[in-house]
Amino acid sequence: MSFHVEPALETDVEAIARVHVQGWRESYKDFLNPASLAGLSVEERARMWRSTFTAPDPRALLLVGRASDGEIVGFVCGGPVRLEDAVSLDTAAEVYAIYLLDKVKGQGLGRRLMAGLFDHLTGQGFSSAGLWVLRDNLSARRFYERLGGKPGPGQELELRGQTVTEIAYRFDPIPTIR
Repeated sequence: MSFHVEPALETDVEAIARVHVQGWRESYKDFLNPASLAGLSVEERARMWRSTFTAPDPRALLLVGRASDGEIVGFVCGGPVRLEDAVSLDTAAEVYAIYLLDKVKGQGLGRRLMAGLFDHLTGQGFSSAGLWVLRDNLSARRFYERLGGKPGPGQELELRGQTVTEIAYRFDPIPTIR
């Protein structure tokens, strides 16, 4: 399958929200309880993603991955580190979210999305970036490590009614991915 990576448009919000919800359900089915995943709402996620277009930060970027038929099958979003993560990530930039549908994982789209985001962040003057990943999500952790990410401290948080542990990953310096 071939993919095209490009900046998201406001008209992509519903599709991004669908990928976000389906991505959670597919990626976290072994880590979060089924009731929590069933309670996810495309409408709620669409409101969240729509807000990124109302007052966009020019240093942030939301990229989508489209299949050859135009379907959005993945996305990545990142920019300046959020205040609540500033101390624990110890980076100036953050990957806020990356989700791909299971049907396209392992085909290079995640790598291309991260490459696009990292190129943007470097172009904005950021030298390091971080992200949070569920400790038990070993496939995602291996992906980040293949890209040069180094695991750091963990933290517990309440996520949709259950306590989980997240691990910080740092990219210092931000790698050039080809």
